[in-house]
Amino acid sequence: MRFLSSVFLCAATTVPAMAQVAEVRAGIGVHDLGVIGDFTVKEQSGVINGEIIFEEPEFLKWALSPQPYIGGQLNLGGGTSYGGAGLLWRQNFGEKFYVDFSFGVVIHDGTLEADLPTIDLDQFETVEDLQTDPQAQAILNERFFRIFNTLEYGSRILLREQLTLGYRLDDKWALEGYFEHVSHGNIWTDGPNDGSESAGFRVNRKF
Repeated sequence: MRFLSSVFLCAATTVPAMAQVAEVRAGIGVHDLGVIGDFTVKEQSGVINGEIIFEEPEFLKWALSPQPYIGGQLNLGGGTSYGGAGLLWRQNFGEKFYVDFSFGVVIHDGTLEADLPTIDLDQFETVEDLQTDPQAQAILNERFFRIFNTLEYGSRILLREQLTLGYRLDDKWALEGYFEHVSHGNIWTDGPNDGSESAGFRVNRKF
């Protein structure tokens, strides 16, 4: 699957081979919430979200001791899946609660730009001719349908930001709620930038 290829590719290029696993977390969520951007829901579906978190490396102490991670989400409804890697910062609040902020990059298998059928407007002398031509109207309707129902990511590589609230059940297990956003942020391309958000719940196992 393209999703698994994305995860393996990012893991192989960004995570040290001898890194020690600190936590594994997985759960379910909802993809495409329409929270950020134009607020249009185009691809809402269920997902499986998962991550492997590694111990903080010594050479990143200067950056407030982040932990490397690999992870992503597998779409259960035929929508966009993605996988990647990044860094995670954690703030504890007492013995039970913690908040994570993570930032990374992902590779996805979604749509870059909607494939729109073309229409030759030069063949129509007036707007009325265009409006009364059945074939032209069918093409225009299809164009509008694809535009309003296709998430256009604009880039195969996206930025991923995630916020997690966790509650420790004991020394090994925790429950988490998460919210994440992926998009290219108009940083390296001027292409479409619909982006998408996901949120859900996970179980965390510490080693």
